[in-house]
Amino acid sequence: MRTTLGTADTGEDVRAAIHRLGPAFERDYITHTTLSHWADIMGDMIARRVRAVAVRDGKLFLYTPDATWKNEMRMSAPEIVQCVNNYAGGRMVKEIAFARSARPEPILSEEGVDTETPAAYARAVVQTGLTDEEIARGTALAETVSDGELATRIQRAYQISRKAQRLKEQRGFASCPSCGRMVQGVCLDCRRAEERSVRREVRAILRREPWAKLADIVRRVPSCDALMLGSERADLVRQIAGESEYTAQDSENARFLTMLHRGLPPEEVTPKKIQSTFWELRNELITTREFWEEMKKRKAKKK
Repeated sequence: MRTTLGTADTGEDVRAAIHRLGPAFERDYITHTTLSHWADIMGDMIARRVRAVAVRDGKLFLYTPDATWKNEMRMSAPEIVQCVNNYAGGRMVKEIAFARSARPEPILSEEGVDTETPAAYARAVVQTGLTDEEIARGTALAETVSDGELATRIQRAYQISRKAQRLKEQRGFASCPSCGRMVQGVCLDCRRAEERSVRREVRAILRREPWAKLADIVRRVPSCDALMLGSERADLVRQIAGESEYTAQDSENARFLTMLHRGLPPEEVTPKKIQSTFWELRNELITTREFWEEMKKRKAKKK
């Protein structure tokens, strides 16, 4: 029997009930669940800047007020479609499109996961047993201290730490090979630290070679993917644009922005392409009073 998205850990009766409600309901259920987990699919960095709005007629509608991110989403469209369809468990979308407005963000819920309160966790730790060897170890540590009150606190602290570790082991936690922390699955802190390191390498390459393509960067940073490159390129474009004036289209920043935004090598950068790039990024650039005065003059000449 085919498993409906979001019900893999539930009983046969739940999956059957969703299936019995008909293909339309099942399709809506899958669509709603996929949109609700947009951050899980694409990552927090992209989800904070680009919102998944709806799915209609095989199109995934995205909303972002940022022209730079809209351009990056277009460039990464095949990877986005593949990631969304992999999560949905089928060919739910065929292409992406952009919405003019955004609905309120959905409330992300972790269905089937009980939230444990700190008090409940503390009770679980206290109720966890220790081996005779661990108890003896705690007693031996306490005996090394002459102060009775301090010895009691040391023994209690050792027992609590051992019980907490034992409880995590019983719940399927394991020691992270990098930092040694007890984690369930992947150590998010170590993964984030590794991702930040990779992103710094990608950003450094883009600063040296703003026209670099994905294949060029992957040869030097194998763990980089299209979405990571897109997000780093978009952030760098926004940063450089925020330091550039609209009227300074003959500056080094102008050439750099054009190469970075369009992926053009230096020999292909022309004044016309710089002007087009500045127009697309006009909301990100520093717009000066001289620019508006120039616009008024041009408008007056046309009349």
